[in-house]
Amino acid sequence: MAENRTTFHEAWYRVSTLKPRLQTGVNVHRQRYRGVIWFVVENTINNQYTRISEHSWQFIAKLDGHLTVNEAWQQCNDALGDYAPTQSEAIQLLGQLHTSNLIYSEITADTESLFERYQQRIKRQITGTLTNILFVKIPLFDPDKFLTRWQNLTKIFFSKFAFLIWTAVIAMGIFSVISQIDILWLESSKVLAGLDLIYLFMTFVIIKVCHEFGHAFACKHFGEPSPNKGQVHSMGIMFLVFAPIPFVDASSAWSIRNKRHRAIVGAAGIYVELFIAAICAMIWANTAPGLLHKVAYQVIFVASVSTVLFNGNPLLRFDAYYILTDLIEIPNLSMRSKNYVYYLFKRFVWGMHKLSSMVNTTSERWWLGLFGIASTIYRIFICIQILLYLNDRLPEELFIIVPIMAGCSLVMWLIVPCIKLWNYLFNSTDVMRYRLRAVSTTFTLALLLFIGLGVIPIQDHCRIEGVVEPKNMATIYTDTEGYLNDFLPSGESISPTYAPLIKQFNPELITRKNVLKTNRIKLDEQINHAQYINDQDYFDILQEQSKALDEQITRNNQQLDQLNIHAPLTGLWVSPDIEHRQDSWIARGSRVGYVVNTDQMEVRGVAQQQSAALLSNKTTVEIRAHGRPSVTLNGMISKINPAGQSTLPSQALGYAVGGEVETESNDHRGLQTTQQFFEIRVQPESQDTFDLLTGQRVVVRCNLTPKPLAMQWYRSLRQLFQRRFNI
Repeated sequence: MAENRTTFHEAWYRVSTLKPRLQTGVNVHRQRYRGVIWFVVENTINNQYTRISEHSWQFIAKLDGHLTVNEAWQQCNDALGDYAPTQSEAIQLLGQLHTSNLIYSEITADTESLFERYQQRIKRQITGTLTNILFVKIPLFDPDKFLTRWQNLTKIFFSKFAFLIWTAVIAMGIFSVISQIDILWLESSKVLAGLDLIYLFMTFVIIKVCHEFGHAFACKHFGEPSPNKGQVHSMGIMFLVFAPIPFVDASSAWSIRNKRHRAIVGAAGIYVELFIAAICAMIWANTAPGLLHKVAYQVIFVASVSTVLFNGNPLLRFDAYYILTDLIEIPNLSMRSKNYVYYLFKRFVWGMHKLSSMVNTTSERWWLGLFGIASTIYRIFICIQILLYLNDRLPEELFIIVPIMAGCSLVMWLIVPCIKLWNYLFNSTDVMRYRLRAVSTTFTLALLLFIGLGVIPIQDHCRIEGVVEPKNMATIYTDTEGYLNDFLPSGESISPTYAPLIKQFNPELITRKNVLKTNRIKLDEQINHAQYINDQDYFDILQEQSKALDEQITRNNQQLDQLNIHAPLTGLWVSPDIEHRQDSWIARGSRVGYVVNTDQMEVRGVAQQQSAALLSNKTTVEIRAHGRPSVTLNGMISKINPAGQSTLPSQALGYAVGGEVETESNDHRGLQTTQQFFEIRVQPESQDTFDLLTGQRVVVRCNLTPKPLAMQWYRSLRQLFQRRFNI
C-alpha cells in the first residue's frame, strides 16, 4: 500500500465475535470509477446508498451471518495480504453500514457505543440540513407510480432527434434576444417590484416543477433495464433562500452503471429549463408589453439566473455538481474535498503526520484540493451577491429578510465554525499529542489575520463612471430662421476666420431689405424738401422717422449676416445630420452642430453621495476606457459640483445603454436618474497612453487614503444601509 496503516485496533474485541449479514432487500451494483472497481450498496427501503471499495467488499461479502467478523477478516488477510482492510477500516465500514441500515446483527450495548460516532455524524448532517436556512428539504409524496405510468410517452425526449430539436430551439431563442440584450438587462430591475414579485414566484414554482420532473423521467428512462434501478420515491418542497420550490430525490441514479447516463440525469433539469426559456425568449422578443410579455421575461430571468448561479455551477451542490462528480468519477466530492483540505491543514500546519488522506491518485488530490477551496469561496461570494441583490431590489415591506439572512449566514459561516474549532482544539482526543503546536499555530494564524485585516493600511479607492467631453466646446444654434443653402461637411477642421459653417437663405429678409432701401430714398427726399422750405417742425419729425428706419435697416442687415454662421473657436466641426437638412427650413434657435477643440479633453463623472463625500479637489485618479481595461491614463479631480442633480451629462452613463446609473423607466431619453448624484470633473494629465474620444465612456478609479481592509469593509457596509434608506 502507498500509505502506512495500523493493522490492529484496541476496540477490535468488541466486534470480532459478531456474525452480521446484509439486510434483506439490499441490492449491490458493481461499477467502475476512475478505472477502479467499486460496489454500490443500495437499501431499497430508505433509498440510501453506500460506496465500498473492491477489497472492502470482499470482506463484507463474507459476512453471511455464519462467519464471525474476526473469521471474515482473517480470510481477507490470507487472500489479499496488505490490500485487506485493517481492523480500524473494518470497524469504520461496519459502523457506516450499520448507520445506513444496510447490515443486520445482534449488537451489544458495548459495541453500539463503538458505532456511536458514525450515528453522530449522520445526526450532524441532518441537523445541518435543517438549520441551513438556505437549503431545507421537506418530502411530501412518492411519485414513482406516476412516473412509471407516463414513462413511455417521455422516452422520445431523450433521443438524438429530440436533442437536435432542443439545440435548434436554443439557437433561435438566443438569436431572438441578442439584439435586445440591453433591454433584457434593464428589465431585471423590475422583477421584484409590486405585483411582478407574485408573478415571479408563480413562474419560479412552475419552472422548477418542470425541472424536477425532467430529473425524474430521465432517472426512470436510463434506469429502466433493471426493475430496481431508476426508482424515484421522494418528491417535496425545498426552501431555497426562503422560496419554497419543488425537489425530487433522484439518488437512485447512483445505481446506473454508465457515467454519461448518470450525467444526463443530472443535466435533465437544466435541459428542460433552457428549452422553456428559449421558447419564452422568442415570445418576449415578438410581443408588445403586456402580461404575456412580462411572464415570458420572468421565465427567461428565472431560468438564466438559476442555471448560471445555481444549477449550472458545479461549485454548489446542485445539478452541475452531480454532473461533475459523475464525469470525473469522484462521488461525494464536496464532503471529500472538505475533509481533504482539513487533512492538509492538520498534517502540514498542526504536524499530525500519522493521518491518512484516503486519496487514491494524484489527480484526485488536485480535484479535491481545488474544489474544496473554490467551492467555499464561491458559496460565500454567491451569498453576499444574493444579499446585495435583495437589498437593492426588495420592497421595504420585505426588507427584514435581508438582515435575517445576513445574521444567519454570519452565524453559520463564522461564529459556529469558530466555536467548533475551539472545542476541537481543547477537547478532542485526536489532537492530544499535538495540542501545543495546534493551538500555537492556530492562534498565530489568527493574529496574522487580525493584523492583515485590521492594522496594516491597504490602498483604498472608489470607482465612478464618466463620459469624455472636450474642455472647450461650443454648441452652434441658428440666430435667424431660413432655408439651408450651403454648409461645411461634418468632421472638417475650422477656425473663426474660416468659411461659414452654414449659409442660409431667407427671401423675406431680402425683400424687407429692398423695401427698407426704397423707404430710405423716399425719406431722404422728404428731409431735403423740409430743409428747402425751412419747416423745422416737419424736419424734426422726419429725423425721428429716419432714426427708426436706420434701426430697422441695421437689424435687418444683422439678421442677413447671421444667416452665415462662423465658428466661435478653432476646432472640429461636428454635425452628423447636416447633409439631410439641405434646402430645409431651419427655425431660429435650432441646434445644428458643435465645434469642439480636442486638444484638451476632460471627464464628466457621476458619483453617488457616499462616494462623493470621500473625494476632494486634487484627488489623483486612474482612467480606463471601456473595452481596454489594461491601458490606464492618470489624472486629477479638478472640480466637484457641490449641488446634487438628477440629469445625466450623457445617455452613455445610464442603464439603457449599458451604464451603471439607474434611470427612470418612464424617461425615454435615459437621462433622468432615480437618485441624485454629484458631478465630478476630471482632468487627464496626458493622452500619451491612448486617445480619449468625445462621448467615450470611461471608468475612473479614485485613489483614497490607505486604510485597513476591515475599516474599508465597515465603510462599505455603512454606505450600503445609507443608500438603502436614503440617509
